Amino acid sequence: MLRDTFIDRALRSNTLLYSVAIVLRVVIFSIPSVAEALAHRVELVTPVTSYKRLTEGVYLYESNVPPYDGGLFHQAPLLLSIFSFLTSVPIPYFIPFVYAFVDAAIAHALQRIAVIQQQEECHQPKLAVEKQTAAAAAKRIRPFTVAALYLFNPLTIASCISKSTLIFTNLSIAMAILASRLGRVHTAMLWAAFASYLSFYPAMLVPPLLLMGCSSNISSNRKQMLSGGLIFGICLVGFLGGSRLLVGSWDFIPATYGIILFISDLTPNTGMFWYFFIEIFDQFRSFFMVVFQLHGFIFVAPLCIRLRNHPLVILTVMAGIMAVFKSYPAAGDAALFLGLIPLHDQLFKYCRYGFLVTNVLMYSSILAPIFWHLWLYAGSGNANFFYAITLVYNLGLILLLIDLVYAVTRRDFDIANPNAIGKVVVHK
Repeated sequence: MLRDTFIDRALRSNTLLYSVAIVLRVVIFSIPSVAEALAHRVELVTPVTSYKRLTEGVYLYESNVPPYDGGLFHQAPLLLSIFSFLTSVPIPYFIPFVYAFVDAAIAHALQRIAVIQQQEECHQPKLAVEKQTAAAAAKRIRPFTVAALYLFNPLTIASCISKSTLIFTNLSIAMAILASRLGRVHTAMLWAAFASYLSFYPAMLVPPLLLMGCSSNISSNRKQMLSGGLIFGICLVGFLGGSRLLVGSWDFIPATYGIILFISDLTPNTGMFWYFFIEIFDQFRSFFMVVFQLHGFIFVAPLCIRLRNHPLVILTVMAGIMAVFKSYPAAGDAALFLGLIPLHDQLFKYCRYGFLVTNVLMYSSILAPIFWHLWLYAGSGNANFFYAITLVYNLGLILLLIDLVYAVTRRDFDIANPNAIGKVVVHK
């Protein structure tokens, strides 16, 4: 009886949470001035995620004009067919509802991941203070709270209202993590392939997804990893082949992945690439382009080796690395990264820079639009103003990444060496 009451209460609270989140987004969508302003913010949309460019591509696609010929549209061909259908539905606010429901789906995936993660951590090594079952359970973050923190994060809401197509990449990543957490490796690889097809960079998540989803048996583990990698490759080739059939040529490859890799569109964004490649001499461009692109992927192997027992931490760190080191990052990348952080609440007691990171992110989020206005509208600033504040924003994310990696390694050390808890450890 008590259990049924608890379940009913949980279902009601979840229903209320998602209903409020969806209604809030639709209400903001219904304010044209706000929705229009956010749809043009460079912090929220980029040349490869812009809804405005997508609608232009859809118009060309429906008019039987090659959508990639004009050099303006840089998104995956499957989005053309999907939005060609969605925009034809004669229901008011249909597109806003789609975006709101996708955000809710991401939050629900994070909530389910939190439930599974906390169940599995019951059987993993713990600190002595965490072994006090009742007290430790009471201090753990509720999965409901994980979903709420994602849904009501201002970055999440703003990214949703801007109608950035990055939200579909984030959904694919969240579903891939959930499927891997459930042990469904092939399903996880399907979602990972779709995320990589949309944005290229999620391909770096494949190794930690395989680590998470495969069994602990060594021989079975190898077979699962090989079959998982094969499924990922087959699915990715399938998406590319389907795209070729949709648009009738391979022109979409240089127009989508080419612009991501070669950074040919230098529209300002929250990343570190655009200003650097505006200023650099042409003879050095190729070298630094390779260095910048490899910089994100180079962390995959060390993290998978050092944190192999914590694949969800690796995925969280890689999400943060994508938010910083993508060629066209946006606030939606940081929103997903910040949404994954609460899944590791057992690490919070080891974090050292929480206050600093919070203030840096708030400071940069407030000042970025101001500096953009000073540069382009007031004429009292220049590009250095906006680029400087994006560097501050990225510094905040990097400090959070450093803190997260330190927290998980220090906790592992304290579990293995309980006598060293609270003491400074010097590595020689």
